Amino acid sequence: MGRIFHAEGERELGRACQCLGVPQCVSTSCSFSLPEVMDAVEDEHRAMLSSSSSPDSSPVPVFFQLYVDRDRSKSERILRMVQERGAKAIFLTVDAPVIGKREADERIRSDEGLRAPMSGASARNDGKGGALGRLMGGFIDASVTWDDVAWVRRYAPGLPVVLKGVQTHMDAERAMRAGVDAIYVSNHGGRSLDTAPATVLVLLEIQKNCPEVFDRMEVYVDGGITRGADVFKALCLGARAVGIGRGFLYALNYGKEGIEQFVNILMDELVTTMQMCGITSLDQVHPGLLNTGAVDHLIPSSEEHPYAKWRPNPRSKL
Repeated sequence: MGRIFHAEGERELGRACQCLGVPQCVSTSCSFSLPEVMDAVEDEHRAMLSSSSSPDSSPVPVFFQLYVDRDRSKSERILRMVQERGAKAIFLTVDAPVIGKREADERIRSDEGLRAPMSGASARNDGKGGALGRLMGGFIDASVTWDDVAWVRRYAPGLPVVLKGVQTHMDAERAMRAGVDAIYVSNHGGRSLDTAPATVLVLLEIQKNCPEVFDRMEVYVDGGITRGADVFKALCLGARAVGIGRGFLYALNYGKEGIEQFVNILMDELVTTMQMCGITSLDQVHPGLLNTGAVDHLIPSSEEHPYAKWRPNPRSKL
């Protein structure tokens, strides 16, 4: 919902990403349709080519974040459109089968003029207050299963499928067996399941229990990435890339120039961290550059609780 922050929303974000070489992931809940975003991205790329001495440079990829609609025919049409308009991967979102209770959002009335053209959802207010996520996420299908990876591939053949929202090493292993191309460790910005683990701890959990995942698939991560040092830590723990949401939206208040400034700040922080740690290239990062002793006790070793073994009795004695 980038138009909350800037009149051109995700279109302006796409222009800045093209200039900066940063991939953009467009959501089903985008303020604009994907063709409108792609038009802005392609125009920006053409403008860059006309003023560049390297006319053969390729555009920065655009990905698509899919929230599956309860009316599957709508999602099927979106998947076909995504492929036709040149998105480079599908990020299948699984960490928000229902919308979390976002109490701070409910205290603010929603602008009832807001609409997400691809999902068809419109903002409104009710007896609980505002909360854009709750009110505009009602279309999401909570019945998505592992079998739906094949369904996505059927309607977007040839596009890589990334499972977005992995929060345990068990799901990382299952995703590997399901044949997805990459996993995206995410807790939906901490706004889905209350008290869900920090994503940096999930990276450690995967390293501890199934490190082969990092060899078989690319691993991305978001959540809590606010400084360049956070990017460095995630890469040291095996992430191939990080995603950032709120930081880019805050920067979007200031348009393309604000986003460029935000990325420049992150880059300065990342470079400084690398220099302080004695490396000159990101291909030199490794876990030994981090001291995780303060959080190692938080990393589970199995699906079971370490000592509480009881199981619920379906019949009450009262």
